[in-house]
Amino acid sequence: MKTVVSIPFRDRGLDPLRVANLKYVADYWTGYGCDVQVVSDGRDGDAPFNRGAAYNRAFSSASDADMFIFAESDLVVDFDQVDRAVGMAAESLGMVVPFSWFMAIGREDSDRVRSFEIYPEDALAHPVKGHRGSIGAVNVMSRRTLDEVGGWDEVTEGWGYDDDIMKIAFDVSAGPTRWVEGSGYHLYHLPGGVGPHLKIDDRRATTRNRMRLLQYQQATTPEQIRELVSSGRSQ
Repeated sequence: MKTVVSIPFRDRGLDPLRVANLKYVADYWTGYGCDVQVVSDGRDGDAPFNRGAAYNRAFSSASDADMFIFAESDLVVDFDQVDRAVGMAAESLGMVVPFSWFMAIGREDSDRVRSFEIYPEDALAHPVKGHRGSIGAVNVMSRRTLDEVGGWDEVTEGWGYDDDIMKIAFDVSAGPTRWVEGSGYHLYHLPGGVGPHLKIDDRRATTRNRMRLLQYQQATTPEQIRELVSSGRSQ
């Protein structure tokens, strides 16, 4: 069974910490022993990042992969948890999240982690979103699961609601999302939803994402989900 780790990233030039996080996280995943690819969304400059487009490009380029680990560029997970998630994703259709607690590391300790002074699990961190509340930072799924959904919606971009949208898509089309108990550790960067570093296009993107979520909330069949995803991929 061939497994690929896909990390979506494009440097918008707004936060050097995101670049530093990518370097650490990409190096971390090389220790898992499978192909690791950093995939852009195909855009240029400081336009809002389209994670769905990056994931679809990753999916299309890895035509011989059986299992996909879609991992954002700022979070690491213990490989034992990843192994369990891969096993669960191979056993049955559906998305698997390889951690049940999203642990946010502060700025100072994130610097120490990136400098290899401490391990992520030894950093000062606090839980965000509660138990099994995070669904997007790392997702594990089989090719069969992706085929059932049709890929990732590309209408969403920037920050907000895209995780909720894709959870609905996978739950309806491939079966309920499952979690592996344990922590995922998030490295600090400037927030995606608030702050003076954000541009007007970022705020508009969040509003569009919220409107898109309403469409997915009204979809109740796999056919309706696949139609939404397909229309999103043609944008």
